[in-house]
Amino acid sequence: MGNLAVVPAPVPSAEPRIFRIFISYASEDAFLAQAIGKSLKIALGDVFAEINIDKWFLQPGSEFKRQIESKLEKTDVLIIVYTGVDKPSHGYTGWEVGYFDRVMKSADNRTKVALFLDTPPAISADEQGVPLGIGKNKLQGSVETFEAELGKDGDDPLAALIAKWQDEVAEITRQGGFPKREMRPEQDPACCAKNMRMEIFRYLKTTVDITLKPQKQITIRAKGAALQQSQSDLPMDAELVSAGGSPMSIFGLPDAPMTWEKFLQATGQTRYGDSWRDAITNVVLSGLDKINVDNSQIVVSSDESKTYRVILTTATKYYDDQREFNLYFVEALRRAEYGDQATTLLLKGLELVCRFRFMFLEEDSEFSYRNMLVMPVDRIPEVVSRLQKELNLLRKDSRDAGLDEPHIWRQFVSWDQIEKMAAAYRPNEIQLRTTIARILDAKGQEDKILPLRQEIADVLKSLTEAIRPGNTLLLQEMAKALQELAIKVDK
Repeated sequence: MGNLAVVPAPVPSAEPRIFRIFISYASEDAFLAQAIGKSLKIALGDVFAEINIDKWFLQPGSEFKRQIESKLEKTDVLIIVYTGVDKPSHGYTGWEVGYFDRVMKSADNRTKVALFLDTPPAISADEQGVPLGIGKNKLQGSVETFEAELGKDGDDPLAALIAKWQDEVAEITRQGGFPKREMRPEQDPACCAKNMRMEIFRYLKTTVDITLKPQKQITIRAKGAALQQSQSDLPMDAELVSAGGSPMSIFGLPDAPMTWEKFLQATGQTRYGDSWRDAITNVVLSGLDKINVDNSQIVVSSDESKTYRVILTTATKYYDDQREFNLYFVEALRRAEYGDQATTLLLKGLELVCRFRFMFLEEDSEFSYRNMLVMPVDRIPEVVSRLQKELNLLRKDSRDAGLDEPHIWRQFVSWDQIEKMAAAYRPNEIQLRTTIARILDAKGQEDKILPLRQEIADVLKSLTEAIRPGNTLLLQEMAKALQELAIKVDK
């Protein structure tokens, strides 16, 4: 035993020196990162240089974070891809950048470089920033124009940076005792910089320049359980967020996020507050786990200048029971007017008089007091909601036509008749709207709606009896004026 020779333990061979680059990027910039990585692989070769992008090296079965840490600890250069498009694609607070900052404190000759499209990011003075020269103004032009302009500005900092890294790889090769490798034509720094820019430019040309949302859009968020419990209204903590087009201006409100409770408080005392509440609620609740959505709702703007159709475009359900509804408010078409203004006013006035008659004075109307009095209680809220919408449209259309001024009607009836109709209509309209609001508040509570059915029938009867003589007179006089117009045209 004593004569046995002692065999020394094997000495582990040192890991060969390699120049390593790690490319850090935001997820939306993955294509740019890979274009940069492929260009650098060509420029630096794959023997004494290593280009790392997470998608290229991450392996399943091992913690991804630890794999990235291992790469960063050996990294010589951290490249940060910065686009600055729409939002900063890298806020410099990302975990990779923060981890490499700690590596730099304990190791020499480690650097960070930001490659940016046009506008440099806010980095400290000791870090490099290299422009790719692909700003919005360049993207407006053609690929051919961009390619023709490359290299005209003289010294290229990107080509110079690639050449510097090539020198570092060559030095590592020399220190390893290997002969200097001859550069291929495609490894020329200027060629690599140009090819990198061209690939990035071609990709960016296919991306979105600007997205316009001409329609007014509101996003409403609420819990599904709360929506199911509310039945006839949105939960008070449901959130309304403007998603484009200044939609809250329809209601005379600023475009700031608010709860449904705040919205109701802000609009509760306005003329159209109840109809806004009813329209939005109906559209949202109709899209709750249903395919057939109620997109028939129409609202009038607070200044009565426009009408909008409320359309539910998407209803999204999340696994945590969060619901999200995107509502578009599409402005109704206003037809152009032609011919004599007096003729236009006559025809529009006649239309309004007839619409009012069809709604309230004809017994076959669903809004007649007799029909309302015998209607099933559970249908009352639905019908008065339509009645409220029609009242709003009558008022809005009257205003649009210039027929909201009493003196316009003077050409058909006397001032005494106008005063009588106004005195009869105004208090009845106020009472009618008040009762409608109470019915809508009691939706789903038939015991409360039952006495309100009698109340709204009484108001409609009072309105009918008070307005019928004036409406009939207006219809007769305007029909005469229309007949005279037809005779005049024939002559």
